[in-house]
Amino acid sequence: MRPSARAVLVEENRVLLNHLRHESVGDFFELPGGGIRPGETLRQAVARETREETGYSVEVHELLWARDYIAANHEFAHISPPGLHAVDLLFRCTLAGPAVAEPHEVDNHQIGVEWVEVARLAEVRLHPLAIVPALQAFLADRTVLRPIYLGDVS
Repeated sequence: MRPSARAVLVEENRVLLNHLRHESVGDFFELPGGGIRPGETLRQAVARETREETGYSVEVHELLWARDYIAANHEFAHISPPGLHAVDLLFRCTLAGPAVAEPHEVDNHQIGVEWVEVARLAEVRLHPLAIVPALQAFLADRTVLRPIYLGDVS
């Protein structure tokens, strides 16, 4: 099992997303974040991964959602490591200032970073797609859609 922590960073009705491209599945988007290093807290992992992948420093706030990703159950199974079971913890973040650097430790297949309008989230290929209704509900009234556990979603 691979635990990871991700940033839900919304500024001016736009969400910060990593833009990825894979030769067999095309373009898709993910929230910034990734694996937790030994001895690192969840909040430290979110801040580090976001800085590495996007160049932005963030303040990490409350946990919004958790989700399983059992690759064999979803569309990206053929490009995931065999037996992959990831657990993502998604935290609300805010900018700590302007981008301080270029992304310097990007994910495999990452081709850029984009601020995507919340209204367009359903149009882009966001992974996990299940985050879209939860995020839209959260942005509408700043309350977290319950349950906090999203399940095994892609």
